[in-house]
Amino acid sequence: MVLVGTELVSRIQAGAQQGSSDLPGARVPGGCQCAVVAQVPELAGRLVRSAVPADRRAGAGWAQIGAGLGISAEGARSRFGRVRGSPSGACRGK
Repeated sequence: MVLVGTELVSRIQAGAQQGSSDLPGARVPGGCQCAVVAQVPELAGRLVRSAVPADRRAGAGWAQIGAGLGISAEGARSRFGRVRGSPSGACRGK
């Protein structure tokens, strides 16, 4: 999870540095900022998919996880309650 977070931060920082077009002589390739920002949702999704199992192992319930994500407990459980490739329901939490 830390690696995904670090990757997200470094990509955002790199995009911000490249996007300093208000500095004298700075040149930003066309679409560069958009390309960096477009990666944020996928990286954030990976971070959430890593955080949910970590929170479950730490004892967080689905209501607490759902509240943190802005969804219901049932929504969180149905979205994150199974590990891909596992038998149906085998990895379901409480």
